[in-house]
Amino acid sequence: MKSRLKYLLDTHAFLWAATDEDRLGGAAARLLAVTPYEQLAISDVTLQEAGLLWHLGRIAFAGVPERILAQLLDHVQVLPITLPIALAAPGLPLPHGDQFDRVITATAKLHRLTLLTKDANITDSGIVPTLW
Repeated sequence: MKSRLKYLLDTHAFLWAATDEDRLGGAAARLLAVTPYEQLAISDVTLQEAGLLWHLGRIAFAGVPERILAQLLDHVQVLPITLPIALAAPGLPLPHGDQFDRVITATAKLHRLTLLTKDANITDSGIVPTLW
């Protein structure tokens, strides 16, 4: 059976969607409002990055983080790091060494998904189709 996935959410897109932030880009917000859940995914490292950001106090939630994030997890598929993703990520032509960005971008590339991101390092690279 062919995967119905079409979009991968970058960490900030996932977090802002979970908290109904107005910082979602217009195109991304419209897309998330009308796209069936079976077409949306995140990389598993998005969960780790969200936990790290929360632990460091760089993000806050109006409520229990586990409950807020778990509600959004009901609406996306979590894609694991595979060997091809792990091998591709370090070699991507991104201008920085952010391993979260590398794995997320490699995940979008290898699954042939459009990445919902505002990260200029990724959008300007042209490695994957992006939307914001």
